[in-house]
Amino acid sequence: MMKPFAGRSFLKTLGLTLVAIATLFVADTFLARTERAETMVEAAREFEQGRVLMQRGKDAEAIERIKDAIANARGTRDYRRLLAQAQFAAGRTADAETTLAELLQSDATDGLASLTMGRVLVGEGRFEEAISYFHRAIDGRWNQDPAGNRLRVRFELVELLAQHNSKEELLAELLPLQEQAPGDPRTRTRIGRLFLLAGSPARAAEVFRGILRDAPANAEAHAGFGEAEFAQGNYRAAQRNFQAALRLAPDDRAARQHLDLCDELLALDPTMRGLGPPERFQRSLKLIELTIDDISQCLGRNPSPELQELLDEAGKALKAHVGVARQSEVAESNLDLAEQLWQARKKDCRLAPDSDGPLALVLARLGQ
Repeated sequence: MMKPFAGRSFLKTLGLTLVAIATLFVADTFLARTERAETMVEAAREFEQGRVLMQRGKDAEAIERIKDAIANARGTRDYRRLLAQAQFAAGRTADAETTLAELLQSDATDGLASLTMGRVLVGEGRFEEAISYFHRAIDGRWNQDPAGNRLRVRFELVELLAQHNSKEELLAELLPLQEQAPGDPRTRTRIGRLFLLAGSPARAAEVFRGILRDAPANAEAHAGFGEAEFAQGNYRAAQRNFQAALRLAPDDRAARQHLDLCDELLALDPTMRGLGPPERFQRSLKLIELTIDDISQCLGRNPSPELQELLDEAGKALKAHVGVARQSEVAESNLDLAEQLWQARKKDCRLAPDSDGPLALVLARLGQ
């Protein structure tokens, strides 16, 4: 049987041992937490260094700093997102794609990672795949300013579609963007011009008309409205808008060029309202003359029999003496002849015609 003194001595020793163990545990925990805190601080410092290096265009150096930060703070998504951006900026698209694939495998709703993946795929020429990631970014999760970020991604997507001349897809993206975008004139003007690129001048005209209701002195909106009217063949209305744009911004070269083109078209177009038979007849002769001049600049020495026959007929038309009573009738046959010459020109001439020139536009209008 244990003596009382021995029992108390054992319990005292045991208690001291437990206290020592607890003290060591607390000390170890404190040291571990301190070390962990210091490691996180170091990681944050390395991350910030990487971010600053990226801003300075030193992407390769930034990659190494961000990798050090990740090694000190594993699992931090912000660090790995920035790493992918640095890899992409440095031209290491394969590395960036690997980093992003890992991020998206663990969280497919990551908006920033999806956006960066879309940009990487665009850089690799994988356009169709990239579009799907832009959509995932629009629908994805954003830690800060989700509405603003989604709007910016959608704008980036529509600009990308515009660059690739994907008109149908561009129009499909513009319709929701028009509802979500801010109502300031600059943003609305941007959307109007994108509608023009999407091949929807009627919607573009509606946008610019709305801007001008709120700000009649907006020169850029007048110019955009003019382009929308021009694309719809409303040359008189286009002319008025370009004139208004130049009154407000006399140095606008694009508006000046568009106005000059409108003036030429309106002086040449035989379908304009209010033209009398003599003027319509003279314009029909002018179209034949300009078409012959255009053909002569691209035609070889041996035109096809079809074209030569049309050229001979055109020469007779230019020399014919037509009385006032027959001018309306002859004007119609002259316009038909001009169209036939233009179609034959496309077959015989190797050089493509200037599709945006006044002659081509007027003849295209006649053929509608």
